[in-house]
Amino acid sequence: MQISYAPLQYVCTRITIYRNCRIDLRLCRTIHYGSQCAAGRYLPPDTAEPCGAIHYGFCSAVTSLPLHYVSSNNVSSNNARNKAQRREAVLEADEIDYIVFKEQKEKEREIKEQEKDQKKTQPHSQPAQSQSHQTQSLQHSQQRHPRLPQSSRVPKFYFPMGPPVAREENDAMLQRVAEVFSAAEGAKIYKHQMEMVTKACDVPFYWKSLIFNSAGGDKYGFITLQSFTVLWKKLTANCHDDAARFVSLLAKPGCFYLTTEEFVPLIQDVVDTHPGLTFLQDAPEFHSRYVHTVIARIFYCVNRSWSGRITVHELRRSSFLQVLSILEDEEDINQVTEYFSYEHFYVIYCKFWELDKDHDLYINKEDLARHNDHAISTRMIDRIFSGAVTRGKNIMEGKMNYTDFVWFLLAEEDKRQPTSIEYWFRCMDLDGDGVLSMYELEYFYEEQVQKMEAIGIEPLPFEDCLCQMLDLVKPRDTTKITLGDLKACKLTHIFFDTFFNLEKYLDHEQRDPFANARDLDSEGPEVSDWDRYAAEEYEILVAEEGGVENPDDIQYEDDFEPDEDELVALEAEKLQLLDPPIKKGKPAGVSDIEDDLYDFTNEDLGY
Repeated sequence: MQISYAPLQYVCTRITIYRNCRIDLRLCRTIHYGSQCAAGRYLPPDTAEPCGAIHYGFCSAVTSLPLHYVSSNNVSSNNARNKAQRREAVLEADEIDYIVFKEQKEKEREIKEQEKDQKKTQPHSQPAQSQSHQTQSLQHSQQRHPRLPQSSRVPKFYFPMGPPVAREENDAMLQRVAEVFSAAEGAKIYKHQMEMVTKACDVPFYWKSLIFNSAGGDKYGFITLQSFTVLWKKLTANCHDDAARFVSLLAKPGCFYLTTEEFVPLIQDVVDTHPGLTFLQDAPEFHSRYVHTVIARIFYCVNRSWSGRITVHELRRSSFLQVLSILEDEEDINQVTEYFSYEHFYVIYCKFWELDKDHDLYINKEDLARHNDHAISTRMIDRIFSGAVTRGKNIMEGKMNYTDFVWFLLAEEDKRQPTSIEYWFRCMDLDGDGVLSMYELEYFYEEQVQKMEAIGIEPLPFEDCLCQMLDLVKPRDTTKITLGDLKACKLTHIFFDTFFNLEKYLDHEQRDPFANARDLDSEGPEVSDWDRYAAEEYEILVAEEGGVENPDDIQYEDDFEPDEDELVALEAEKLQLLDPPIKKGKPAGVSDIEDDLYDFTNEDLGY
């Protein structure tokens, strides 16, 4: 029989080979099946018995297992006779391997000791052979691990706190601030003088309250050069861009995120110092309402994670810091439509005022159903109050607070905005599996069909409506619609209105079919749906107040502070609706804040 040779087989894991023999995990061990073993064990070929020994890698060639040994008949006949022989062979081979292995290690140790002795005796000379050996080893190492040239190395590109700023730049800034303090009386800067410090720091004007409070100004009423220098060096040591520094100045110690409470001093400073809000100085009871409206809008646009905590990354990706810097140069607060517009606040507050008839700072399902003449379906209102989009710790079942209403109104009137898409997607996702199934779409469309039949309109069958919506959204999987599909679609507002807002759905059906395409192709700055809605509603509200052309000339009556007779009438009528605040000019306010039903200073807003 011709015997074929096989290469070494290194066993590096626990495996099963031939007759279920378990091989232990021992690195660089070889198993031999053949008639002759190079480790010294010899078995006659006629015995048809393999070596079966496990060696430590000292054998150069191994023969394969004889074919006649694999035969089941030979295995069964020789099993009893060869069992003891195999066991003895393995033990004997292991012992031989261990002796050889030990001798090799001893030789290596002796060689190393001799080399050390030679180095001690000849510290300044090195044999040429040793030098050549080291050179060859270095070349071999470089071949295995080639070093990249300096020009091809990838520079560091991820800076969570912003790219580092040169030390010279910070030193120059501190020098400018030192000149400001030296020119001040007593080397002290008070809050009304912080504008000079912000200019020297090259930061937006409305950072002044943040810097002033962080440097100890809220405790002593002023700051010194020493306190500012300590603050700025600590700030610039880890935070290198505006987003990181803003969060560090405003957040609580040890926190790297912002909650709603941290924004109150900042927005209150805007109310106190912005020229476009001077008319509110005589009506402090409206300050908290405006402040919390602005904060709700900030979190609606910036907090993309819905966590109630604005991180440095979220702030950096948003436009809030840019808008905050614009406030310094824009005297008309209404021109800053993002976050701070008083006209937008006026519209939101009036809408909440109209729905909250009992003035308990909460509205229920019945109150919300009256929004826009019952345009939103009952099933969608149930989903809104189910907790799918409710935020905050203290949640009252079946109630919606003012902050949640701000989110609702922004989402309802501008369904193209990313947060609005997420808002309505959460409401329509009944089972919370992250996709909208055909069943969920049919569930909301059923009520739309009932409403259309009640007013005498022939509804479109669900199958036809579904085909239209699939053509509109173009989902990757036609059996379901994902959040990514809706965000990629430019006509998402039509999709949502079709399933839960009948009035807007009918408006889309009666509109020119080519109007949507023209809107998408139109050039110039695009006005958002919310800005358009707020402008229209504000004009209507002003017209309802008497149609005065110049709002600054409005004469306000003292209808927010009732006398004793009016208090009795209000109690008898269960607090009938009062007039909402008026934009610009002096809002008709209550002289005593404690009597203000809508003072949010000490109320839980549900954040």
